[in-house]
Amino acid sequence: MKPISENNSKNNQNRGEKQPNPLILALLLTGILAWEMYPALIHTAAANAGVLKQSLAQLENQEEQTAQQLPAAAGDKKINYSELALNSLTSEAGNLAEGTRQNPPNQFPATVAAAVRQDLSRSTGIAADKLKVTESSRQSWPNTCLGIVKADEICGQMIVEGWRVVLSDGRQTWVYRTNARGNVLRLEKKVS
Repeated sequence: MKPISENNSKNNQNRGEKQPNPLILALLLTGILAWEMYPALIHTAAANAGVLKQSLAQLENQEEQTAQQLPAAAGDKKINYSELALNSLTSEAGNLAEGTRQNPPNQFPATVAAAVRQDLSRSTGIAADKLKVTESSRQSWPNTCLGIVKADEICGQMIVEGWRVVLSDGRQTWVYRTNARGNVLRLEKKVS
């Protein structure tokens, strides 16, 4: 008969061999979640920048109205908030708010269309310029695999904002699922 302590240590060793290290698993999953949340964080920052600009404009208008109602002191100088650095959030090219103004949330991005065309062109051999986007709609997918899980694949369980894109070459039709940036693509099915 074997002592209980020997049996327990063998079980602990076997269990350790079968399961991944929890610290590495946690870091891996955190990295995946952070990567998928990046577009949402950018969108939120851009929206907040737009709201900030609007509130500054309202503050200037209120200050003007108050100044008209009350006699101004001789040495008072009006603060022009639009000259402050905060105004540059929407005026400089490449800033967050500038990017969202050029591509509203419901407008299908050209970069996503190009990525889908290129992927389909690679898999079918049809020239990318012969493939046309016939339909696109904003979607929320149930996981990082965009709802299409392949065998032996691990998917992050979170809502992923993206697009459902229908492509056609005039004879056949394909349906793709993408994330918001178009760097994750899944062929849903070949319609016809």
